[in-house]
Amino acid sequence: MSSSLDISTVFFIGIGGSGMSSLARYCLKNNVLISGYDKTRNEECNDLEAQGVKIYYDLNCVSEIEQLNANTYVVYSAAIGNEHPLLKKATEKGLNTAKRAVFLAQLVNNTKCFAIAGTHGKTTTTALLSHIFAANNLSFTAFIGGYSHDLKSNFYQAGNDYTIVEADEYDKSFLHLKPYAAAITSVDADHLDCYSDHEDLIAHYKKFYEAVEAYKIVCDDVPFGTLRYGWSADADFHIGDIDITPEEFSFELLVNQNQSLKVEFSKPGRHNIENTVAAIALAHQVLPFEKIIPHIKSFQGVRRRFDMIIQSEPLIFIDDYGHHPTAIEAVHQTLCAFYPNRKKTLLFQPHLYSRTADFINEFSQALSLFDAVYLLPIYAAREEPLDDVSSDLLVKKINKPSRVISKTEVLDVLPTQELDLLITMGAGDISELVEPLKEKLCQTVLV
Repeated sequence: MSSSLDISTVFFIGIGGSGMSSLARYCLKNNVLISGYDKTRNEECNDLEAQGVKIYYDLNCVSEIEQLNANTYVVYSAAIGNEHPLLKKATEKGLNTAKRAVFLAQLVNNTKCFAIAGTHGKTTTTALLSHIFAANNLSFTAFIGGYSHDLKSNFYQAGNDYTIVEADEYDKSFLHLKPYAAAITSVDADHLDCYSDHEDLIAHYKKFYEAVEAYKIVCDDVPFGTLRYGWSADADFHIGDIDITPEEFSFELLVNQNQSLKVEFSKPGRHNIENTVAAIALAHQVLPFEKIIPHIKSFQGVRRRFDMIIQSEPLIFIDDYGHHPTAIEAVHQTLCAFYPNRKKTLLFQPHLYSRTADFINEFSQALSLFDAVYLLPIYAAREEPLDDVSSDLLVKKINKPSRVISKTEVLDVLPTQELDLLITMGAGDISELVEPLKEKLCQTVLV
């Protein structure tokens, strides 16, 4: 991969994040010495440590910054503020520093870069496009915002002819990219802590769109763009009839009003059909359809995107990353399509005080679709708490049986309920509960 960087050592602040850890894996693969810091240990950190990466979890490691050589590049997550002790020390020492998005752009902007942006669906679309490229033995490198079950990582390198990246709208990160080709999957309001309003967010998506060098396509509900995909009859990639049987899922794809393709796919939900079409459209810039369509069905997806944890007659247990009202509604729609007669219980962890405040009415409407709701306290992530914004406030607005429980109560409370279909959702540390909850349910419900 050609890049403008000549680096030998990198220190990552926030190394356990999905975007940061993929960059760390790139460095490992390309013989760059790395170390890093994160405030909490997670699966990404464990995996990197198993590969010999030194990771600090205590801010007392600020002394380690003093020991870094002058050529060390310090890369930090967008969630890291300028007053973070490690970043301040790196700046004082005169080390080169860059946000994750800038570092990524320096790696990929001199390549034929395929970028996927959107409020929803970008991780799955990025992973599927990478799966298609890998199945065709193309020379490419991929940076994915989640763990691909197919590629067994959030980073993949099998050559440098192309790069595939997830283009994150948070902190306007995607504006650093200069893609060769791109898709925009949705422009729903989100991250209003970074944008003045929804219109401002859309305006920045349009800036990203205008920076694309060659091919660009958008979902048909995006309010700009020429080439479109989706459900509308005049879409360039039009989704037609859907056929769902116990044996297969498939849909008709009409391309440019004159070429009909039957696509068999593996991931349920209308939103995943849209993601599939976006990946097909981008892949077609390199490959003929006959080398794309056969590989869609084998796509295993991304960790925490409608992951089936338990599938049995007594209980269905699914885990999902969804943390936006639109994503919650999409997951509920999928559950109703496949399990119409099951009682649907949701354990949800709100993510960010600002997002909860901005969309509290939308959250209450989406959560009220479920038969029973359990809320964990808000996961603050990069934020300080906001006065009068809490899960207790949200639960009062839900018009179905609901209550707030702590993480420590989950394993005692949920297995005692009459569970038929359970889904856990959220972008915070709710993922840490999935395996313990699975074990407890297997011991209690499935005996």
